[in-house]
Amino acid sequence: MNNFEKHCIKSYSMAELSQLYSPSLSVSAATKQLLRWMERHPNLITRLQADGWKKGQRRFSPKQISVLFDCLGAP
Repeated sequence: MNNFEKHCIKSYSMAELSQLYSPSLSVSAATKQLLRWMERHPNLITRLQADGWKKGQRRFSPKQISVLFDCLGAP
């Protein structure tokens, strides 16, 4: 089973997704960590914005999750 099969492509809240990537951190710390990774990845923000994402958005669409998994790897 690969990582994409383990975590299905569906809509995730920022908190839910950040906890998948950093389960040992608090929700707040995990969210900040995910945002740092997003900001540091070349072209990730641009690709997300092309799919309708806006800074401050609390939920990612399935298409945006695919972009995140493609750039950061599945959690």
